[in-house]
Order: sequence, then C-alpha cells, then structure tokens
Amino acid sequence: MSWRDRDGAPFGQQVWDRIDGAVEAAAAEARAGRRLLKVIGPLGFDARAGVAEDAPAGGEDEPEASEETHVHVPSVRPLPVLHRTFRLGARAVEALQRRGEPLALTEAAEAARRIARAEDRLLFEGHAGAGVRGLLDHPGLVEVPAGDWADPARAADALLAALAALDAAGRHGPYAAAVSPARFYQLFRPFPGSSLTPYQQLLPAFEGGIVKAPGLHDGAVVVVRSASGPQAVVGQELTAAYDGREGIFHLISLAESVTLLPGAAGSVALVR
Repeated sequence: MSWRDRDGAPFGQQVWDRIDGAVEAAAAEARAGRRLLKVIGPLGFDARAGVAEDAPAGGEDEPEASEETHVHVPSVRPLPVLHRTFRLGARAVEALQRRGEPLALTEAAEAARRIARAEDRLLFEGHAGAGVRGLLDHPGLVEVPAGDWADPARAADALLAALAALDAAGRHGPYAAAVSPARFYQLFRPFPGSSLTPYQQLLPAFEGGIVKAPGLHDGAVVVVRSASGPQAVVGQELTAAYDGREGIFHLISLAESVTLLPGAAGSVALVR
C-alpha cells in the first residue's frame, strides 16, 4: 500500500482522476518558479534532501594543502514538505458515481494554488525555518535598478542591463526572467509610434522565457538556465492522498516536496 492510501478510499479511479486534473491545473496556474528554473526530479516521496556536489571539509586541523587524505562532504539542501488538507463531500462523490453529476472541486483547486504559492515563496524568498535560501538571497546576487517602466524603453533597458551584468560576472546564458505582475503587464505597452512591445523585443534574449511571477511584489529576477545556474529540486510531485472520513466529508491531503539548489555565485540578477 502506498503512503497515499488511495486504496483505502471508498471511491474509485474516476474520482481520483478528477481530483488530479483539478489539482494539476490549479498549481500550474499559480506557479512561476518552476517555469523560471531548470527542474531536477521528481526524486520520490522518500527523498528528504537535495544533494549537490561534494565539497572539501577543510578546517584548522586539516589545511587544504595537507598531504593527508582529503575529506569531502555533500552540500545538502533540505527538501521540505508542503502540505494542505481539503474536504470533499461524500454525497457529491456518490452523485458523480451514480448519476454522472459534475464534481465540484473548488476546495481542491484552492488548496493546490496555496501550495503552489508557498512553493514560489520558498524558491524566491527562501525559508529560514527550513534552512532554505531563496533566489532573492542567492550567493553573489547581482542587483540592477529597475526604474520606472511606464516608459517602455526603461523596461527594456532594465532587463538588458541585468543580462549585461550577468555576462560581466562570467555567466553567459542562456537566461530566463520572472517579473512581478504589475511590471510584467508593462512589458506589453508598445514603444511610442510603434506596435513593437518590450516583451517582443526582449524575448529572443531570454531563451528560458519571461514569466509572470505573482510571488514577486515588485521588480524581476533573472537567472542563468544552465548547469551553473540555480535549479529547483522536486522530491514528491504534488499529489493527493486519502486521509479518511469526517462526517459526510472525505478528507484529502495534498503534499509535495521541493527545494532550491543554488547555482554558482553571480548566476542570479535582481532588478528592483
């Protein structure tokens, strides 16, 4: 029996398919971090750490130039679990199975959106309690002033300046950008006397795309999308599990595990 305990539910695969579809669509609607970053995984529910390259475990009693046997340890990043529970009406399930009535999955979709938003907060802002540093606290973060994007030229200049700064730091791309909603929509304002928008102008320079990031309050994050850039590590992909009954409701859990694997110093630029 899997940890999801779906076999213990008093309904069949038809209901799980509806739940899975609603959850997947709602999470995709709210996520931005995974569209920005390269993704490793899913590694499985039992994965509890994202492991990077081994690094020397140097210390005062073991200088790097020592002729003694070298000790290396993996750079471990915790894989925290994100979890929410929602209720599904037992009567609604019976109505679907017996009469084909539509199954209202508003609670399932909202639970998925909340987990997706929490995932983006983790990837962008980090989580001190979980020991995860986010993109906004990335080693060697390059900062570029955003300015006022009411002028389309200023919007294009700010994002191009971020690329130039990353390139000067030795990170030559390819690149991707996540932009706060208000500034994202400003990218679609045409240049004066033209139908060309900053989004159209900039897109060829961002092989990984330019995505709207509701989790960003303002500005933009530009990352290098290569082996040297930051990556999202997924242990358990977002999934639903059966928790049992509470009166006339079924209790369903949504859970996933994700973390940020930092890239090389200087592989992230913040425009603000």
